[in-house]
Amino acid sequence: MSWNRRCFMVSAGAAAASISTLPANSSAAAPATVGLDAPPDLQSLIDAERQRLLATLAKEGIAGAAVCLIHEGKPAWVEGFGSTDAQSAAKVTTGTIFNIESTSKNFTTVAILLAVQQGLLDLDQPISAYLPDFRVHSRFERRPESKITLRLLLSHRAGFTHEAPVGNNYDAAFADFETHARSISQTWLRYPVGQRYEYSNLGFDLAGYILQTVAKMPFAQCLKRSVFEPLGMSDSTASPEEYAQRSDRAVGHQKGYDAVPSRIPLIPSGGVYTSARDMAAYLMFHLNQGQVDGKAILDERLWKQMHGFSFGGNYSLGIARAELRYGDTPIRLLNHNGGGFGFGCVFNIYPQAGLAWAVLFNDVADPGYQIGAPLQRALLTRQYGDQKARLPVKDLSTIEPLPADLEKFVGNWRGRAFRADIKIQNGSLGIPFGTIFAPLRFTSPGDLFIAQPVPLGESLQLRYFPGREAQPAYLEASTGDASLNYNDGPQDLPGQERKAWDAYLGDYTIQIWGKPSQQVRIHRKNGYLYLDDFRLIVEFEPGLFFASDGEAVDFRHTPATWRNVRLIRS
Repeated sequence: MSWNRRCFMVSAGAAAASISTLPANSSAAAPATVGLDAPPDLQSLIDAERQRLLATLAKEGIAGAAVCLIHEGKPAWVEGFGSTDAQSAAKVTTGTIFNIESTSKNFTTVAILLAVQQGLLDLDQPISAYLPDFRVHSRFERRPESKITLRLLLSHRAGFTHEAPVGNNYDAAFADFETHARSISQTWLRYPVGQRYEYSNLGFDLAGYILQTVAKMPFAQCLKRSVFEPLGMSDSTASPEEYAQRSDRAVGHQKGYDAVPSRIPLIPSGGVYTSARDMAAYLMFHLNQGQVDGKAILDERLWKQMHGFSFGGNYSLGIARAELRYGDTPIRLLNHNGGGFGFGCVFNIYPQAGLAWAVLFNDVADPGYQIGAPLQRALLTRQYGDQKARLPVKDLSTIEPLPADLEKFVGNWRGRAFRADIKIQNGSLGIPFGTIFAPLRFTSPGDLFIAQPVPLGESLQLRYFPGREAQPAYLEASTGDASLNYNDGPQDLPGQERKAWDAYLGDYTIQIWGKPSQQVRIHRKNGYLYLDDFRLIVEFEPGLFFASDGEAVDFRHTPATWRNVRLIRS
């Protein structure tokens, strides 16, 4: 059966239902707490977490927060704390809306899968079928857009960088979503299409733009009709204009800034605003595998694809995973946190335990992300036993590689989460962490793991991929964003520096929202051009360089840019 735009939107709206255990009321008079009865043993754990939360808000200066806990498949705790703004006495309620930043990517994925379900989109069709005029630059292949699919966009495997030239995490001025989305065509891919995982806002913004184009209505309206209305999420919106008009809304805060931009163009990748009570409904939708009140909203086949992790790694379609163990039971955690523009969000689901947790807060303080962690551990421990390593280091069978094979790992490696200076000490390959030397052990010539220090005796596994196609070697991590790109090392041959590079040397400033935030230095080393410690390994054309992590550094215009972020000469 073929479906047109009207069929998709009408059927999505007709499926509207509410989560009967929670009130649906978007007024500012919503209570701070949804009164839900909990057995005494659960209530004592909730009370203890409430005290920890209040202490965190006070210590870190976080203005407000809201939480929701799903326990044994039912809402058990939904509550607001503090104030909507550090300068206001207005209290956070269960209906106060917060920006959830990157957690929005999960909502965008569901909206696109619902469009696939209705026949509007195809996960494996090249995006050129939907945006025939769209182009993106690549060093590796002609017409990469003819290979990029929605599946690759939603799994961060299309090769895109993270920031757009127009409308990004650094710009103070609001650029409308369409202008932002169109500017993606000016970017350069970091890697060949489909080769590897690399977290990127742009993939999701482009996917949302495709949905908007095909549905012929703004993305925020698509999300409202296909996701918010069917789930009874009456507080939620992805419209910056609607957020600005709400009375019961939290205001973002970030230390060092008197004000945070309240309107951002990164809508599919980070522009959803929602409340604790709406988030409880959304968590229930996930725990019930796409059903609301016993009615399937998202087809089981697509539900499985969303959570199938078919590419390996720990990111599927709009959701990440962590494999845990409590007692003798393997536990999968599905997760997608968010943070930026003065807001933070934690979004955790433990499907087999019937447990889910979300916390929304209007600050970007790191301790905010620990709110609820002791409660979740306590509930899982009570149900299954103490937490243990899922794959302990002691259980891995190791080999001893030839000494000559270790040399290729020696050097400086850079990644999104951390950097590592891999060295050989006393015949052992490892990474210095302060005063600790953590050995790297091998299970095959190309598979290794960090032996220590690790929590619970767990192992962090890495797989070696040699350099190719003007790309350095890299170590792909089994979990998280811990993958590493080879940057430089003692075995490297000198580069062929050029006199023309003199024009690029010097100090530069990066601004966030119009305020100086970071200083970087362009300098020479061993015949190469460097940006701080990042080696620029390829000059693709005069003035256009690519760093060891695939990011473009472009001196062909003024101001120069790095990762599409402006470099202003100091």
